[in-house]
Amino acid sequence: MGAPAMRLSIFAVFLALVFAACATRPPPYVIVPRAPVETRFEDWIEPLDVWQVVESQNGAADADLPEWVSLFYSRQITELESLEQFDGMYVFVARNQGANFRALRQWADHFSPTQDLAALVVGRVERRFAFGAHLYPDDQFGDFFMRVIRGVSNGEFPGAVVEETFWVMRERIPVELDDDGIYYWVPMDDDAPPRRFEYLALLSIDREILQRQIWSIMDAAETGLSVTAVQAAAIAAIRQDFFDGF
Repeated sequence: MGAPAMRLSIFAVFLALVFAACATRPPPYVIVPRAPVETRFEDWIEPLDVWQVVESQNGAADADLPEWVSLFYSRQITELESLEQFDGMYVFVARNQGANFRALRQWADHFSPTQDLAALVVGRVERRFAFGAHLYPDDQFGDFFMRVIRGVSNGEFPGAVVEETFWVMRERIPVELDDDGIYYWVPMDDDAPPRRFEYLALLSIDREILQRQIWSIMDAAETGLSVTAVQAAAIAAIRQDFFDGF
């Protein structure tokens, strides 16, 4: 076999390997919302926000995502907190997205865990009150509920740490719901679906430190508080096991 023929044969084998690799390449990482997320940074998110990863900090769409990113996107914050590295810690994930990657990078670089964690803690506190109420929290707990929310919103949380940041480029996938409430994919339009960058910031804080601060906010909220006997009983009940499932 002559040199040109040898080069052609090697090139053909190379192409075959490339196509084989493409055929076995895992599909893009697809995110389907299954529960409310904990962050308040995403007012732009629509109910049917199903999307896929186009690119990430680790590379192309098929590149592995960090474990904490995968757990967050699959709505498994409790699983994330159960990782050995976060023993005794509460874990929160802040997120921001847009078309301007440089602006998002600045957001991540200048993120202040001491100050910016408040918005994330408020989300968990609100849900805890909602889960512990038979009525709307304002009715169930009176002014205590809003006083606690204001206290957390205005608070700073020393001891919070930004563990890691990570970015992805995401692409929306058109979906609809069938009569059984099941998502199904609809044909793509000719126009490409919108793509956005998203930056995530992983934060942690010692459980005892955060609990003490929230207890302090609750104590201040009860000072001079006027509530009915029923509301006082509801406040005592939720304070007794507030951090169960928090």
